[in-house]
Amino acid sequence: MGRSVWACVLCLSACGASIPGGDGPRLGSSRSALGIGSSADDLRTGWYPNQPALAPASVSAPDFGQLFETQLDGQIYAQPLLANGVLLVVTETNNIYTLDPVTGAVLHQRALEVPWNASDLGCPDLVPEVGVTGTPVIDIRDPANVTAYFVTKSYQTGTSGPALAWMHAVDIPSLAERPNFPVQIQGTADNQAGVTFDATYQIQRPGLLMLGDTVYATFAGHCDIGNYQGWVVGVNTGGNIRARWSAAAQFPGAGIWQSGGAPLADGPDTFIVATGNGDVVHTPTPGKPPPNVLAQAWVRLNVQANGTLQATDFFAPYDADALNTWDADFGSGGPVGLPDSFGTPSIPHLGVAAGKQGFVYLLNRDDLGGIGQGPSGGDNAVQRIGPYGGVWSRPAVWPGNGGWVYYPSASGGTTATGSSGDLNVYQAGVDGQGRPTLARVATAADEFGFGSSAPVVTSNGTGDGTALVWMVWMPDGSGQNAQLRAYDAVPETGMLPLRFSAPVGTASKFNPPGIGDGRVYVGTREGKVYGFGAPVDQPLGSMPVDLGTVDVGGSTSGQVVFTARRGVTVTGVSSTNADFTTGSPEPALPATLAQGDTLTIPVTFTPSRVGIRSTAIVVQADGQPVSASVTGIGRSPNASLSIAPLLVSFGGAAVNKQVNGTLTISNVGGAPLVINGVSLPSAPFSASGVPAGGSTLGPGQSVTVTLTFAPTAVGMYSDQVVVDTSAGQATVPLSGSAALAGNLELTPASLPFGTVAVGQSKVLAFQLSNTGGTRVTVTKSKPPGSAVGFTNTDELQEGSSIEAGETRTLHVQFQPKQSGPATDHWTINADGDQGVLTLEVTGTGGGVGGVDPSKGCSSAGSGLALWPLLGLLPWVLRRRRQG
Repeated sequence: MGRSVWACVLCLSACGASIPGGDGPRLGSSRSALGIGSSADDLRTGWYPNQPALAPASVSAPDFGQLFETQLDGQIYAQPLLANGVLLVVTETNNIYTLDPVTGAVLHQRALEVPWNASDLGCPDLVPEVGVTGTPVIDIRDPANVTAYFVTKSYQTGTSGPALAWMHAVDIPSLAERPNFPVQIQGTADNQAGVTFDATYQIQRPGLLMLGDTVYATFAGHCDIGNYQGWVVGVNTGGNIRARWSAAAQFPGAGIWQSGGAPLADGPDTFIVATGNGDVVHTPTPGKPPPNVLAQAWVRLNVQANGTLQATDFFAPYDADALNTWDADFGSGGPVGLPDSFGTPSIPHLGVAAGKQGFVYLLNRDDLGGIGQGPSGGDNAVQRIGPYGGVWSRPAVWPGNGGWVYYPSASGGTTATGSSGDLNVYQAGVDGQGRPTLARVATAADEFGFGSSAPVVTSNGTGDGTALVWMVWMPDGSGQNAQLRAYDAVPETGMLPLRFSAPVGTASKFNPPGIGDGRVYVGTREGKVYGFGAPVDQPLGSMPVDLGTVDVGGSTSGQVVFTARRGVTVTGVSSTNADFTTGSPEPALPATLAQGDTLTIPVTFTPSRVGIRSTAIVVQADGQPVSASVTGIGRSPNASLSIAPLLVSFGGAAVNKQVNGTLTISNVGGAPLVINGVSLPSAPFSASGVPAGGSTLGPGQSVTVTLTFAPTAVGMYSDQVVVDTSAGQATVPLSGSAALAGNLELTPASLPFGTVAVGQSKVLAFQLSNTGGTRVTVTKSKPPGSAVGFTNTDELQEGSSIEAGETRTLHVQFQPKQSGPATDHWTINADGDQGVLTLEVTGTGGGVGGVDPSKGCSSAGSGLALWPLLGLLPWVLRRRRQG
């Protein structure tokens, strides 16, 4: 499918205006025109809008739960995908499967190349094997030839040596290889002279993208080891490499890994990738045209007439060079485009970005902003708020109920088991000047451990009360004791209500659930696939019912209709929420229905409070529960002021640093609300985007104010914002503390193990202390792993926090595998003032019994072993004299 089909899709979607420079229309709806891939759509919103069977009330009904658990061969780091009636699952042992999506039974299986051994480079991020990591993309244009594309990592020959990367194309469901595939990923960059792809140092982590007849795979490095670069390689459906683009020149870096998120595509021949540490622009530079070095950036790539790629726009944080010093990848967060409903007439096409630094950026996809192009050399972003915790993920988006963004962080707090963060909830809006905004208004109750998945959203379109946010929750980076969780999409009193949870064993880092046909799928580090849903052999079917918005004290009525799928007897009916009451069913109960007969149940909604309300209407059919979802919204009949959050706590900030927050003023009532005025705080607090006195908010409208805390001296600070309206007054307290920046120190700076016998082991300890004044977040932790015998016995996870004054004791074990000297290191970085810390570990493997080959005997035991040989000395001397 080429440009003509894209044009048709864009017309049907009413996607928006043309872009300056002739780039063509931007995709404003989030559906993919070509295939099925990572995160639901090409904007990577993670939104699955066609899932009425996953309505909140249905998920909490008694007939929803685990359908199957299937054991496969290899860890599963790619999102399971449903296509052509089967579930596609790929693993790190280079095994691929299609499963029955209802029962989990294996339908087809293929073992491909030998997987690559992570010990070859000593990177502990993904062990022990690396095979298929990035989520495939499935071409569904021709129903008779549905094809999945993915990348494997293996060897040139055997089970060791130089690595190769292969792009495969297989039939779905049979898994048979398509002609001219697999294709070896190789060659020199089209845009960087002398830069050649070396598969040994590259990992294909992000999901794949399909544009036109070309599939694009992106690459980064293993633990920043060796001469790696950020690559984008395009292979067409005929098996020809069409594009080789590198974000780095002769310098290693600028990896494209995005915590597994795929490139963002918003047009027929253009897409955006996010890059990590590497060579950056050091002076303020406009976004168009971009420079030749593009680390720590969002980069827009356009497909040229000959198939190659050209960078046409970019954005990088103004402090990109400083981000390099503490391994704060901007590209740890996957790029996401927001549907046009989040935009305004002047800025219709938005994107949202975040990285390890924790700031959330709202960007203009039509003009990304370059570097240092904002006021006073700052960011030319639509909005920059936070930091709210480092991000190793991508957000999920729901355009319903005004627009919401769900962003998990992996830092911002600590637990006994390692790093943790929050599931932050942002509400879309505009400020007092009419510019688009995001406001952090809620979180989920629990902390989220490092490696918890990216979220996805299921709903029945943008219908109120139909959406859920799904995540795989992990307590820490080990992934053990993980859970599949579902949260209501709209928060209540600053919290996101938990609707459903179920255990899923040991989860894979960052890997989101798969969604399809009213079911949820989870792939794990143990090689298991879990399926969740309602039984498919239910005797009754129904559609969700939305009873709309009703003023508190009023009521409205509707009806739920169940249709018999076979002969069945219905004996009872109930509602799970007292705001919804049922009338007399027709026909009366007990009712015996033949296939095709209907049972109609009147439902009356009388809201007891403001907000989204939902219920499950549950009938007993042949003794088993069958449910239907009903939703409604309670609203005040008068103007009603709502403030979120109720207080703004900036927490601790380093002196001479800036922290941003938001305050959303909403009218949740049924009549217009007049804002009489807003009283502003004094320094070190400030506010922007404040609505003018006398401005009006209609029912359901809101306005967002951006708040800033910029301390210049150590101390505790507090102030307030007072909002005066026709519906009353609200006072919002502000607080923040300022201290000197955090600073990590290693004691000692090296661990000399001396001589250790082969087969024996020795453990040494070191301390990592925060001697500064504020908490630091670990942004890089690469323990020993070069396969020479050094291993860490304690975890220091990326994203973990170390409080001011805290000291952690960590241990390294040396168990030499062969005689001779050995050297390795543990590289650590954080967002403090310390820079990169490197713990050198050295030792020598001794011979049997502990002999140091460079020094002879090292113990009495090994010396005594030589005494029997002394009896030969007279014989040797006689032989020498005779000669």
